[in-house]
Amino acid sequence: MMARKLAAALVLTAALAAGCGGTKKAGMAVLKVRKATFQIVIPSFGELQAAKSTPIVVPPESRWGLQTISWMAPEYSLVKKDEVVIRLASTNLVERLRIEQAEMDKLNLEIGKKQKQLEKDKTDLHGQIEVTSIQRKLADVYAARDELIFPKNKIIEDAIDLEYQNTRERHFERKRDQMEKRITAELQLLESKANTRRVQMKQIQDQLNNLEIKAPQDGMLVINKYWSGEKYRVGMNAYPGQKLGSLPDLTQMEAKLFVLESEAAGLKESLPVSLTLDFEPGRVFTGKVIGIDTIAKPLGEDSPLKYFEAKVALDITDPLLMKPGVQVRASIFVEKQADVLAVPNQALVFEQDKAFLLVKNSARVEKRAVETGARSLTLTIITKGLSDGEAILLGNPATASGGKLP
Repeated sequence: MMARKLAAALVLTAALAAGCGGTKKAGMAVLKVRKATFQIVIPSFGELQAAKSTPIVVPPESRWGLQTISWMAPEYSLVKKDEVVIRLASTNLVERLRIEQAEMDKLNLEIGKKQKQLEKDKTDLHGQIEVTSIQRKLADVYAARDELIFPKNKIIEDAIDLEYQNTRERHFERKRDQMEKRITAELQLLESKANTRRVQMKQIQDQLNNLEIKAPQDGMLVINKYWSGEKYRVGMNAYPGQKLGSLPDLTQMEAKLFVLESEAAGLKESLPVSLTLDFEPGRVFTGKVIGIDTIAKPLGEDSPLKYFEAKVALDITDPLLMKPGVQVRASIFVEKQADVLAVPNQALVFEQDKAFLLVKNSARVEKRAVETGARSLTLTIITKGLSDGEAILLGNPATASGGKLP
């Protein structure tokens, strides 16, 4: 692109020299300099997109399984609110639900076993408590207490036996209470796990029953691009929170431009832009740069060229012509000055950081110091030292008739 601009500038220089009556000999040309508009333009290309849009997003709650796109509404089709625009499918969700159901069945089986064990242990302990209670009562009834009738050692033995039966009864009662608390706690833990499984199963089942993404509002469906630049399509994976498309606001469009890294010198925000639509090249729209990527990236995986992405706000949006995805060509104006003197870069001579021009006065050539301003790949503005209409020398002045350097 820059090579074409340089060639065009050289053709223009030659034409100006011929039109101004400049003489030309081997290795020498004369150019009469006139005030004109000087500009530095960065060429770019890209496409239109909406400045504001409502995203079409994979539900964030779908975090239990990989999903694939099974159907999509045609891109650029007009959709109504709550109309299905994308359908998803998930074999992982089905497998996850099967696993959760198997775990739930295991928990239910374990809960049933614990409940049966609790009833059995309670029955066994209840029987032991009943037997011990009867033995305690018998020991209490038949215990020797009258010292006039029973020997002292008999009274002591019966008292010890009665205390033993009381201790046994209290032991079995404590054992029953502890067993009930332990198994009840275990059952509560299992029930808590079961409740967690039920919640997860319900969420998975709800997701399986509702693998449809609906339009949040009326609008035109635009499919987003994957990181590789390819648009989402049927068969691709879809992840929670992923933006698969959007419903753009067509009343305010902007341009997404790509600028070749080697041509991006001077690119910055707020620069004016003019662009044309590929299918409507005769109409020019204007805007300004409002954002630039910090890193240049290739447009394709195999492309060696890198581009900066720039966002341009348009001054006017024509809803009849401007749709998302429409291709555009644009010019970004880095520098634009009217009524200035600009000379070809090859006309300048630099010595000790000072710039000189070879100005032709009649048959003589004057080496004149000048001050320079903005510079492009082909032209440099002269801010001081040159007047409108003066002629400058291009090439070797020693070949000019009667010409000599001071």
